[in-house]
Amino acid sequence: MYNQLNQKLFEVKSGNYLIQVTNISDKRPNKHYSKEYFVTVKYQVTDLNNTKRKFGVIVAGMGAKPIELNVDRELHPTNYFTWESFDETLFQRLCKTQKEINEDGYYPKDRDTGQIVVKDNNLKGDN
Repeated sequence: MYNQLNQKLFEVKSGNYLIQVTNISDKRPNKHYSKEYFVTVKYQVTDLNNTKRKFGVIVAGMGAKPIELNVDRELHPTNYFTWESFDETLFQRLCKTQKEINEDGYYPKDRDTGQIVVKDNNLKGDN
């Protein structure tokens, strides 16, 4: 099930950061609204250029620090509606997140020089 979704995300080719789905939980109904349900989706962000890399770019909406790579993250929001196609809605949300990482993400820069800061060799990964 995840293979087709991961393949579609790979085919988008939005940049060197790729999202891969690792787990999709069961549907949980909403107690207050019958046409809504919740699904927890776990995914990992991987750098295609260097798979051993531990940290990536800074992305608005994902915190002030560089995102951790190859670590399970949870997709938000977790709600879906019965009149939507779950697979298509999930793909659109993951694709949007992947494009945000690749297009809006930036590397940390020094305030004085404007040069990219590499701390503890985290951008190069382990050799």
